[in-house]
Amino acid sequence: MKIVLIAEASTKLQHALRFWGLSFLIGENVLFDTFSNGRILLRNMKRLHVDPSKIEHAVLSHEHWDHTGGLEELLKTNPNIKVYICEGFSQRCENDLKDRFPVEVIRIRDPLQIALSVHSSGQIEGRYNDKIIFEQCLVVDRGEFVDVLVGCCHPGVVKMVQTVLERFEKPIGLLAGGFHLLNKETSQISRIVDEIERLNVKRIMPCHCTGREAVKIFRDRFQDRFIAPRAGIEL
Repeated sequence: MKIVLIAEASTKLQHALRFWGLSFLIGENVLFDTFSNGRILLRNMKRLHVDPSKIEHAVLSHEHWDHTGGLEELLKTNPNIKVYICEGFSQRCENDLKDRFPVEVIRIRDPLQIALSVHSSGQIEGRYNDKIIFEQCLVVDRGEFVDVLVGCCHPGVVKMVQTVLERFEKPIGLLAGGFHLLNKETSQISRIVDEIERLNVKRIMPCHCTGREAVKIFRDRFQDRFIAPRAGIEL
């Protein structure tokens, strides 16, 4: 099953312009996160020959604008998509969607199969800006191992990896997405990379909110197991 990075933004300028976040397509019918801007999301889909009408499931990692912002334009194109959110998302998030679209919203607490070989990790609790936040990642079952797609890792990238290992009991072949290490001290980043290596993650593709310094450390450590992100890359 093919995983394609549809959109990704990681620079300070992109953040200032509110072009931020990421979006992955899994197979033809599962979208993980929707980037911050629906116009760019749909433009990239067209450029990559992705048909939005074939998307059946949209899984939102967490409630922040840079991961949900493209959903409205996507639903205007295809209102039949099922939307999967964490049980801990605000009621406003669900109400806003249902007020504007005839959409089915599914709240997730525990691991859930979304499509063949594609699962939500179930919600994972963390803290962000001194508030509780809930986040889920997407787990693609490859048989002997799983690939893991993450949005921002607000609960902590190590905690999210540990949770997937506990819940799915398979090694991780690929970890890709935002690790939220932007503005962390180098020593703290190095300890986190140590732990990711100890957890035996095979390949890594850090992007979005990971931060330039953290990306450099991951590249140096993982070497040929490091994947540089770009829109359109197939994983």
